[in-house]
Amino acid sequence: MQYIQKQEIQPDNWDDWFKTANGVRTFDYLKAQNNGSDLKSVREYLIKEQYYLCAYCQSKITIDNSSIEHVIPKSLNLELSTNYHNLVAVCKNQIKDENGRLHCDKEKGSLPIVPYIFYSNSDVNIGVNNNYFRASNDGSIITKDNKNEIEYFQIKSFVDILNLNHTTLKNKRKSAIFTLTSVYKKLSEHQKNVFWITKLNTFLANKSNPYRQFLLIYCQSKRRNKLKQQ
Repeated sequence: MQYIQKQEIQPDNWDDWFKTANGVRTFDYLKAQNNGSDLKSVREYLIKEQYYLCAYCQSKITIDNSSIEHVIPKSLNLELSTNYHNLVAVCKNQIKDENGRLHCDKEKGSLPIVPYIFYSNSDVNIGVNNNYFRASNDGSIITKDNKNEIEYFQIKSFVDILNLNHTTLKNKRKSAIFTLTSVYKKLSEHQKNVFWITKLNTFLANKSNPYRQFLLIYCQSKRRNKLKQQ
């Protein structure tokens, strides 16, 4: 759900973090995990790079409630197992929804996904909204239907495989929307005219705001609707 802008080259210490106790750089994550590589430093770096938000659902994460996720699973490409451009930090502590499902990497397992989190047109700025998703009032992430059939189902499977509409996530996003709309309803008409662009700028400036991308999409759509009414 979150656009993650990776550096063109890996961090300076990356290879050192994946050296095992005997000083050998390993490209096998499981061996690194079992043989003393500095995976805590890897996780700390990824968390900071992502502004302390889960790469998939954008819940707040810390070193204590996160884990390292392989976007392309280890089982499909071992050579990418310790590759900087394939690793992200994700939330770890989860509860099952009413269908017995978790979310993010806990639900994804070894299933492949199209990595939309690395696609720049999944981002939001003042002039551009997310090219793949819409934000619903009930907290749901909705796949845009203005796509060709193949792309539509790739985007939909991204949401479904990661279970990004897990009940807990939907309720937290819905609560954030409720807070925004409650404030909006109390404003004067003049204040309403600038409210959504103001909130959009606030979320753009605060890259560590939980569910930031969802809220950006929501504010952008409300702003555009407001402009059409004027």
